[in-house]
Amino acid sequence: MKGMTNNQIIMNEAAKLDPATLHAIATAHHTPEQIAAMAANAVTTDENGDEQPATIADVEIILAAAELHTFDYWKKEGKSVKKGETHLIECYLWKYTTRPSKAQREAAEAEGKEAAPAPHFYPTKSHLFSCLQVHDAKQAPAGRFGSVAAIMEYNKKLAAERKAKAAAEKAAAEQAASTQAPIITEERHELPELVHVDPLTTKKASKPAATKKPAPDVLRKAEREAKAAFLAVPETDRKGQAAALDAWRKTRKAVEDAKQAPAAVAAPDEAPVKQLDFESIAAGLLA
Repeated sequence: MKGMTNNQIIMNEAAKLDPATLHAIATAHHTPEQIAAMAANAVTTDENGDEQPATIADVEIILAAAELHTFDYWKKEGKSVKKGETHLIECYLWKYTTRPSKAQREAAEAEGKEAAPAPHFYPTKSHLFSCLQVHDAKQAPAGRFGSVAAIMEYNKKLAAERKAKAAAEKAAAEQAASTQAPIITEERHELPELVHVDPLTTKKASKPAATKKPAPDVLRKAEREAKAAFLAVPETDRKGQAAALDAWRKTRKAVEDAKQAPAAVAAPDEAPVKQLDFESIAAGLLA
């Protein structure tokens, strides 16, 4: 391995593979005719340094070696090893590093110093896969932003939206503070004053067929006034509402009774009848 490059190491290892495997790898990207033409124009050097005409097997070793790489190399090329595949070759390849060796780090530590970078190559165990053992890696999903500039532009947009929202909220708060609150007034309505009514006087019927019908218009007027009085009572005055509602019900009942009661007919020489004063009755029902 000493004095050999990585390509030479891989070629030597590829020569150890069986001919069928070498042929399959070499013909992955070259036709048999192309391989034969390459062999006809190539020469090889033997152990003594003498040149010899190349064979098809020699060319297939060279082509196969060019298609053998480590897992990391294939990954950089956008490829991934197929599931279930195992490496064809295990060997040591040179790897570059600037990290000081263990001896250098210990020597620097003994002197109380920090070890300086030490660029060098070191052998590391590697596993090689052929082009037949890999395939195109799945495309990574496209990112939300294509560049740093796009990210910066998006951040500016968000900042502008937040600023506009804060300004709108501030303006709304100032407008609400400057607007005078509505003044709510409560109306109170007094119930009509009750009037004392003297007992009804009696009159002797002087005409034989005199008939006195009730005055429904008066009762309906009283019923409307009772209704208006009920609606005028504030909702918070439960006691007043109850009293006004009771008065309203009484006037409504009086109206209904007046509609259904037949007219009273006074016969001659009968006992005296009372003359009803409906306006006084309506006023009394409001009590």
